[in-house]
Amino acid sequence: MRKPSTSAGPTMPATRACAPEPPSDVIGAALRPGDAPTSPARRLIKPTTPRTVHLLNIPALGFPVQAEATTEADFVRLAALCPTVKHIVAQPCTLLLDGQEYTPDYRVECHSGAVSYWEVKLERRFDDYRALFNQAAQYLHERGERFYAISNTSLRVDGQHLHAELLHRYGKAEPAEADVSRVLSEARIHPRGCSTLQLAARTGAPLELIYHLLARRRLTFTRRIGKADLITLPEYLEKEDDLLLANWLDVSPWRTDAGTDARTARWQAGP
Repeated sequence: MRKPSTSAGPTMPATRACAPEPPSDVIGAALRPGDAPTSPARRLIKPTTPRTVHLLNIPALGFPVQAEATTEADFVRLAALCPTVKHIVAQPCTLLLDGQEYTPDYRVECHSGAVSYWEVKLERRFDDYRALFNQAAQYLHERGERFYAISNTSLRVDGQHLHAELLHRYGKAEPAEADVSRVLSEARIHPRGCSTLQLAARTGAPLELIYHLLARRRLTFTRRIGKADLITLPEYLEKEDDLLLANWLDVSPWRTDAGTDARTARWQAGP
């Protein structure tokens, strides 16, 4: 996300400004089924340090996703594990809010069609952007879309970002379908979940196969992403859409009146 800038002209109503390419009709609240995610609404800014621009190719998402920093890459890897997520689009559009241009970091589209927008920000910088986030949340709320702001602290709780990175290393494997079926059949008789080690022991499957199935979202986590959490089949999860991802990351939709004490990790930043 770039720092907001004040336009020289009169105050403009909240709207979306799209990049010249692709055509504006593909930049909307949600991608049409079968559409590829759009190009970023703006070009990537110069990274703060070398080696911090990433292009993440995650099989479960179908399309590469850009990240300007390691914290953004952490978010994409974590969100890509969520079985309700269909697409993640970097810098999807620009909002004009009281004369300020604001480009959210990511749009997350779920299989149901629900759409949410996510901002990844260093914890120490939240207060600098709180008023802008309030405006963005209000505008998106009026369109029936949720807005989240998540910090580097939230993304790295208990090393979950490292576990997500490990899982994705096995996402491109091609295991034998018989082995996959054996693991999924065992998971099916444990609707409340079982540990990774238990599932591997009961099926004789290597951990690498369990990791592959988690990366491809044929298995998933019951509460949070981590080695200690129980895993189950996606069909047994109760939460839907972006609320499942938000629950995993312990973050709430941003309130339009969030005060200076609101945070996004184990704090209440939304209703």
